[in-house]
Amino acid sequence: MPETTAPAGKTHVLGVGAQKAGTSWLHDYLARSPQVATGPLKEYHLFDVLDLDSAAGLRETMLGKAERALARLAKGADQARPPDAPALLRTVFYADPTAYFDHVAGLLAPDGIRATTDLTPAYAGLSAERFTAIKDELAARGIGVHVVFLLRDPVERIWSAERMFHRNHPEQERVETVEERVLRTFDHPFHEVRTRYHDTLAVLDRAFAPDEVTVVLYERLFDADTLARLCGRIGIDPPAADLDHRVNSSPKRDGLSAETVARVAHHYADVYAAAADRLGAEQIRGAWPHASLVLPA
Repeated sequence: MPETTAPAGKTHVLGVGAQKAGTSWLHDYLARSPQVATGPLKEYHLFDVLDLDSAAGLRETMLGKAERALARLAKGADQARPPDAPALLRTVFYADPTAYFDHVAGLLAPDGIRATTDLTPAYAGLSAERFTAIKDELAARGIGVHVVFLLRDPVERIWSAERMFHRNHPEQERVETVEERVLRTFDHPFHEVRTRYHDTLAVLDRAFAPDEVTVVLYERLFDADTLARLCGRIGIDPPAADLDHRVNSSPKRDGLSAETVARVAHHYADVYAAAADRLGAEQIRGAWPHASLVLPA
């Protein structure tokens, strides 16, 4: 039996992406609610680091941060530069994943708290077996789970990701433009796993009941009605929202050429088609700027 059990009616919100589809904004929005305990991390990066070969580099980065935090801790208290507590917490979870679930239960324990969050886009690559195990561990502690999957026009998502890369690596501008990088990387496995939403949805359908998963279009996220429906499914009252504010955005300076847009859109034509099948062709054509390039009229 788990060491910590949350009171009934508590929900862990598991965000599975997509990258560059509003998960940072959603985290900040949910954190506004007095009914939500967001914890010390927006992205816990536990299950991707445990399961996915693509997260091997991230694992080394996280452990490196923890080693430096321990070194600072060993030198004694330094108020000006305290140890990186979130990095140390992650290592506890890596060593004993059950501690993660007890941590979630602890966050949910106070009266008035209805939900907590782990919005880690890399979880989009997890297996149905892993999702089922997460659900079972939470259920054993009296906690429900609600999965939120934010989808963005594939061309726009990839373009945004590469603008972010250039923003974080300004030296890259001397090597190639954002558009050149988009053309070089749009079909790379890094983007494939984050953009083929229907693969993730198929896995989620195997692991969760329909009422345990909410799919939201990024292009409709910043809407009061959308947020009210999402909060209702999570089980919280909608907090006030700054619908004009964006978090971790990648400003557009130069557009992509029509040829580049068409090439990327046609490469992901099956993603547009699957989204239209699931959410309705009219909704996808109305929300995704480039859907008309690949969806029949």
